[in-house]
Amino acid sequence: MKKNLPLNYNKLSIWSAEEDFPDSTNRYIEKILKKHSVKTVLDLSCGTGSQVFWLAKHGYEVIGVDISVGMLKIARSNAKKEKIEVELLEGDMRTTKVGSFDAVITIFNAIGHLTKTDFEKAIRNIHANLKDGGLYIFDIFNLDCRKNDTMAMDVTKKIGETKIRKVQKSKLNRKNGVLSSNDCFYVQTGSGKTKIYKGKFSLQLYGAKEIENMLTRNGFKVLGQYGIDGAILLERKTVSIMTIAKKQTPANHSVEPIA
Repeated sequence: MKKNLPLNYNKLSIWSAEEDFPDSTNRYIEKILKKHSVKTVLDLSCGTGSQVFWLAKHGYEVIGVDISVGMLKIARSNAKKEKIEVELLEGDMRTTKVGSFDAVITIFNAIGHLTKTDFEKAIRNIHANLKDGGLYIFDIFNLDCRKNDTMAMDVTKKIGETKIRKVQKSKLNRKNGVLSSNDCFYVQTGSGKTKIYKGKFSLQLYGAKEIENMLTRNGFKVLGQYGIDGAILLERKTVSIMTIAKKQTPANHSVEPIA
């Protein structure tokens, strides 16, 4: 999985240092957790800590896990600055065993960095980290709403004395749902020489029905699928699908092994 991560997750994690998820999404996640009386949460793709810190501030017992050392370094620094005491661990959502939680979350298209086979491994591992009846909440780009096969972005931001320009070109393979991207970062600190970094990665996209089928055969029942902020899911228009699934107990479901 580490080989398929964007440059800004590790080598250029400074790009992500000041990024934060919209409060509307964090509020929606909290709304779901409250509705189901959740008290303990495991974030298996915590990144720089957006959801972890939000939930900790709102009284939840949270542990954050991420595969990116660079992102975790930023998260730990942010936790220290904000005086938030949370456990932040390096780990892989496919294999990391932390305990038994009321809910597990993987936000910001985290599962897209996995192949379909590895996502099913992650689902089974998430199942193992949940109490019976526990929730799995995650988002992913919606394959069914993609109108263009090619996409491009050109964004510049300044962080302290460092100016970073990110140029990205992406192409979608509709047959397998894989969005392949090539990144080029131009980094200049102060009046120093501009450094150029190039990288590539891919994201696996899904339609709502495929997600439901994968969860069902791995021990979950889908409770609902919505937009990233809780809006009604429109199959051909909703950009990101937020899925809420419930762990089925052994009495009413047996997890199917994957060859």
